[in-house]
Amino acid sequence: MIRTSRSKRLYFFASTAKKNYNLIMDIKELQVYVSGVIDNIKNNGSYPKENNLIDYKKELNRNDGNTSDNCIEIFLKNFAKDILAFSNADGGVILIGIKENKETGIHEDIGLQGKDMNLLKKIDLNGVSQQFTKIVKTGISIDLQSFKIGTRKFYYLLIQKNNQILVPVNDSIDYKITKGAIYYRASGKTEQANSDTSEFNRFIQIKSNEKSKEFMEIWSNLLPEIVDINPREILILNPLENKIYGFNSKDRRLSESSIEIEKTEHGIFNIILNAISAGEIGKITDNEGKPIYKIVGELYNDREHISLDTLQDKAKEIVKYKFTNLQLKAVIHHLGWVSKDNFIIKNPPDGTVQAQYRHFLWVEKLDEIKNTSKIFFSPNTIEEVAAVLNNEELHEVIFKKKLTLK
Repeated sequence: MIRTSRSKRLYFFASTAKKNYNLIMDIKELQVYVSGVIDNIKNNGSYPKENNLIDYKKELNRNDGNTSDNCIEIFLKNFAKDILAFSNADGGVILIGIKENKETGIHEDIGLQGKDMNLLKKIDLNGVSQQFTKIVKTGISIDLQSFKIGTRKFYYLLIQKNNQILVPVNDSIDYKITKGAIYYRASGKTEQANSDTSEFNRFIQIKSNEKSKEFMEIWSNLLPEIVDINPREILILNPLENKIYGFNSKDRRLSESSIEIEKTEHGIFNIILNAISAGEIGKITDNEGKPIYKIVGELYNDREHISLDTLQDKAKEIVKYKFTNLQLKAVIHHLGWVSKDNFIIKNPPDGTVQAQYRHFLWVEKLDEIKNTSKIFFSPNTIEEVAAVLNNEELHEVIFKKKLTLK
């Protein structure tokens, strides 16, 4: 919650009504996941079975025997259908150079031969993505990396879940895909969703459940902030439709009006957002995949704050008893400002600061990239904690002993 002046409040909530929320894992998370899988193979010889997230491929297929084909074409002949299937499901990983025997569950990890290694080294992922847009008229997110097990060489292909359903716009015999077919990963293999009614109903049910989870995730994250805001002081901006919504006190409901929302860098709403001191939270946009949800509450023009060390030093000047840093924290907990007495200042867990006491202390982001944050205090907290520390009757309750006079 951002604070800017004690005399004015502005509550601001902006949305473009759409967002690419990855319900499973994005490329970075898939990289962490596959690193764990590879480490487990190396250290324990433990191979996960093929499932909805993992597939194995022993070698590249060159059905026509022509090794002079364009490397991107050979790559797509081998993986275009798999990319469609994983993109339409939860994303996934293909380990190349390993074969799984479906009957015995035994894995052969002989590694890739020189011709396959050389071809995969030449793959330009931008070129693959551009070629793939001709198949489905939309972009994909993939990554291709080499790895070793002993002296044997392998590759893995990461495929990120796509929130759009990818459907081929043309038949392609080479890629083994059919125009209009919906491929997706289910039961550890590639299925076609619209091959029959029952399969299509199954696919629709999966996507319906995903959408429900998506909205639950969005709202569960937003609601803790929204419940602390007076609904009469919330504006909802929808740049996609150039609409603004607000509480209509007469009809006691949300009413809408048309508004021209300037989305450029120097547009009025972006100027407001860029002026907020809580760190980069994105820009107003009507493009999918960009940061588009923003909540700003209790804006104050001159946000004064002090650190815990400063709070302790200033309190010592007016408190007649000796006290430690831990005892100061215990007082802050006694006042109900935090969830536990031995709380941490830097990178506190969610829920540490109690929302209703944000006029006394709050959490601010220090570095968006490193994801570091810190608890800051209002100068008003000095007198509040000093009053408690000077109240001898509370010492036994809070500290289980009397504090020593200076």
